[in-house]
Amino acid sequence: MKRVITIVLTALFSNLIVAQGALDALRFSQLRYEGTARSMALGNAFTSLGGDTYSMSINPASSAIFRYSEFVFTPSLLNESVKTQYLNNKENENWLKPGISNVGFVGKIKVGSTGYGLKSISFGIAVNKLNNYNSRSYSSGVNAQSSWLGSLADGLGGVFNGNLNINDSWNPFYDFPGASWREILAWNSNLLDPLPDSDYDYIGATENIRNMQIVMGGPLNQQFYREKSGSLSEIVFNTGANISDRFFIGANISLQSISFSDFQKYSEIAQTPGSFDSKFSSFTHTYRQNSEGAGINFKVGFIALPVAGLRLGGSISTPTWHFIKDEWDETIDARYSDGYKSSILSPVGEYSYRVNSPFRWNLGAAYIFGKVGLVSVDYEGVDYSTITMLTEDGDKFGFRDANSYISSNFQAAHILRGGVEIKPLPAIALRAGYTLYSNPEKSFGNDLTYISGGIGVSGKKGSFIDVGFRKRLSNSESFTLYDDYTNHSAPVGSIEASAWNLLVTLGFRF
Repeated sequence: MKRVITIVLTALFSNLIVAQGALDALRFSQLRYEGTARSMALGNAFTSLGGDTYSMSINPASSAIFRYSEFVFTPSLLNESVKTQYLNNKENENWLKPGISNVGFVGKIKVGSTGYGLKSISFGIAVNKLNNYNSRSYSSGVNAQSSWLGSLADGLGGVFNGNLNINDSWNPFYDFPGASWREILAWNSNLLDPLPDSDYDYIGATENIRNMQIVMGGPLNQQFYREKSGSLSEIVFNTGANISDRFFIGANISLQSISFSDFQKYSEIAQTPGSFDSKFSSFTHTYRQNSEGAGINFKVGFIALPVAGLRLGGSISTPTWHFIKDEWDETIDARYSDGYKSSILSPVGEYSYRVNSPFRWNLGAAYIFGKVGLVSVDYEGVDYSTITMLTEDGDKFGFRDANSYISSNFQAAHILRGGVEIKPLPAIALRAGYTLYSNPEKSFGNDLTYISGGIGVSGKKGSFIDVGFRKRLSNSESFTLYDDYTNHSAPVGSIEASAWNLLVTLGFRF
């Protein structure tokens, strides 16, 4: 089932507390592994394979598999494609962004050379990108049936307009919790007016009164632009041990970093300004949010070689304890056909809170066909219904409604990964992979499917280069740009998103 999302500020911001939602907690708890070029090409099915600095984020025992020391560097190229259809108008946005997916080092110290027991210990450090938040979308169309300001005016009904005024002795953004910041901005920009003989009911500047009825003044060109950016990254501090060349164990301390920005810009432009009694010409509302956070988790794992060629692996990770700070602001610029202009900026809002993401566990099996190739499969489980939101001082009561929504509407997700590698020549490897992230929501959302492939070339003196390509298959969602209101329905649009990644890993073994 597809969710109909009201994109523009459905989480209303009022007073000092921002309505942090369950979907924000879900965003910061989800992992969408990138990798080294090799691990991504194999679908990141590395729980039992190991021997890869990115896969230390999946199974810490990966470092113990190394038989040498290694340094790798993986630059990346990401392309996000978003197609929208709104009011019978189609738009397409593509965003190409360079980045770094992985930088890693593993060092090995030999302890014993013969017999059973501890053969070597390893230590590693890696910076791995775990999720991308980058996307751009644009929607536009002409609408003569409803408006953003009409929805705002209808929703504000029952609020005394004197409480909305900005003056030297009264700051409604902080002093009055009964209205959202966008409603306060619209009122003080003259985009909302009181109905005749009422201080509690409103009409939007895009509406007229005819025969005691509120009607649209004329057609509007509605435009919406949104840009999300940022990422979730992790610094891994790892140690591992090789026991008898048959059993490998490892442990991580991981420090995660969240950087997320959301910019939204919505406009309504009168096609025939003379049709509006308010002399309305246009307005633009902008919203900016920046979220920064840090978190920590611990992970342990193993890889076992019970018989020749067969590898089995598993790992478990504690929750990641995130500490997050949000900052946001809004503006409204209004223009009227008589030349009047208004531009109002809200204060900068700030709020700090915590998100405890769920436990994660991985199981994997692989078979190595000598020097010819390999096949590997993974399963990862995570129960998103156990996400917990807390205030900065650790109080869950402050997010009682959000936590109730999380436990009722989120569910355990299943992540399947598979990869195949074939070596037609000793120095060349061909790879293919598949990844499925099942839907973390019970009633809405989508599964995400990735297909991948790549090639690796080993050079002389321990150098190598890998190239990996991954395609995220498209999925779609429905959206509205504002809420339905009395006798008016907001247009429903559709958004279709897909993406691809290109990674190149340069590696040196010594």
